[in-house]
Amino acid sequence: TVGLAEMPAFAARAASPFSLTAATGVVDLTGSQGPETAVWFYNDRIPGPELRFKTGDMLDIAFTNQLPDPTTVHWHGLRPPVGMDGVPYTSQPPVATGEGFTYRFPLTESGTYWYHPHFEGSQQVGRGLRGVLIIEDEEPLDVDREVTWLLDDWRMDNSAQLAPFGGMHDASHAGRIGNVVSVNGSLQTGEPVRAGERIRLRLINGANARLFALEFP
Repeated sequence: TVGLAEMPAFAARAASPFSLTAATGVVDLTGSQGPETAVWFYNDRIPGPELRFKTGDMLDIAFTNQLPDPTTVHWHGLRPPVGMDGVPYTSQPPVATGEGFTYRFPLTESGTYWYHPHFEGSQQVGRGLRGVLIIEDEEPLDVDREVTWLLDDWRMDNSAQLAPFGGMHDASHAGRIGNVVSVNGSLQTGEPVRAGERIRLRLINGANARLFALEFP
């Protein structure tokens, strides 16, 4: 295990720690005419807050667990010190209900990443725990604008509540396919564009098992 003090020095431009809280709540996933859905989320929203840094910044996240179950935060695609990787019983003990953990490590590689639990991941991610993490390039790309899509699907019953987790069929098929598709937590499935504009599109598949086929007419 490599401690922070043993790692090479990086220019840390991040300010005070950012607070990230996992909790239960309700959101509108089916449109204003339908009932709200009970979910688990970060900072009272789905997806969780977009965390944006620059290469060389120090990620400094004060995480609090207000869920009924233990959890962790895993930084998908990043290569932090093992103690910051959010894998329960391997890199850290699970964060118990009412407790917290500070994730702190330097960010060395630009790119599009996401964060989510690694404790009972298929269920906790399936309940809504996910968010975008972007590390900007040292030299920005020449684009007119940037669009981020976190794609997801949800399996709901007729009352717009998440169907129970843990069925043998889903376990034997490496996950479950939902019946409601969302983009950034909403039913939006399109993006208006202007002729000739140059767009950087960041895509993240946060679904439990679905593959998405996108169209670019």
